Amino acid sequence: MFPEGVAFNLFIPAFRRVLAHELRKRGFSQTDIARSLGVTQAAVSKILRSPKSTLTKDLEDINVQVKEIEAVASKVAELIAKGDINEAGTLANRYWWLVLASGDACRAHERYGWRKSECYICTKVVYPDLDVSRGLVMADMERALLVLSSSKHFPKLIPEVLTNLAVAVPGAKSLHDIAAVPGRISPDKKGGILYRKPEFGASKHLGGILLSIGGKYRAVINIKHDKLIEEALVTMDLKFKEFSSQEYPSANPVAAAAPVLLDECPDCNVLIDVGADHVEPNVYIFGSRAVEVANTVIAIAELYDVLARKYGFDSFDK
Repeated sequence: MFPEGVAFNLFIPAFRRVLAHELRKRGFSQTDIARSLGVTQAAVSKILRSPKSTLTKDLEDINVQVKEIEAVASKVAELIAKGDINEAGTLANRYWWLVLASGDACRAHERYGWRKSECYICTKVVYPDLDVSRGLVMADMERALLVLSSSKHFPKLIPEVLTNLAVAVPGAKSLHDIAAVPGRISPDKKGGILYRKPEFGASKHLGGILLSIGGKYRAVINIKHDKLIEEALVTMDLKFKEFSSQEYPSANPVAAAAPVLLDECPDCNVLIDVGADHVEPNVYIFGSRAVEVANTVIAIAELYDVLARKYGFDSFDK
């Protein structure tokens, strides 16, 4: 009945391992790391020597990407280094509960003896006022936003028109079946991001795009477009199609273009609007879940930072 066994056997060891390495990067001694993690110095020494392959296997069992947990652990390590222990603990625990509420620990939970038929315990604990399908979407959405807010490079990808993230319930029929961020995601003055709690029906733009493609993808995010971004997409072997809003005159040109372009390129999960008069170029990244597109974006952001330092921004049109 209780998912704590999954946390104890899979999540906590994996998160602790990544967090130990993040603290080590920040100059923590093994003794200081042990004190922060609540383990012995000998345990820390063993953790720091353990191969990354075992981490990947543990995370696969709870459907968490290495890139995702590294981003969150990095943010937690930053808070610990600042002395914000309570905030660090709150962030780590909130992340775990969002993994649970997303339904991603269910398979591992079954293996530890919980024989479920229609189990929705974790989702209803976190979102008691939502039906299960909407609770799963909201958990996915909040988890993705937590991951994005933990990435130090993501704010560099936010366009002038700002970023939004949207995810639809299965079989979405209207904007009220699609969760997004009211007012969009914006950068703050400290190198982080600002956003409000997601709501259903909060984005006509991204919601309209998801409705237009009839469930081919259930999640989408927009980021800025420049030559660095395009090189990152090519390097990551992400399939994309380019178009101009001018070619699809309507109240929502991207929603008009998306079903046509994704039909022409079934393997594409990225569309690039190169812009038009008074329309800023944007990149739209699609996926089956919000956390999937968030993981793709933080990978792009990290590569973007590498490319920016390699070439220098002066070599590219921003």
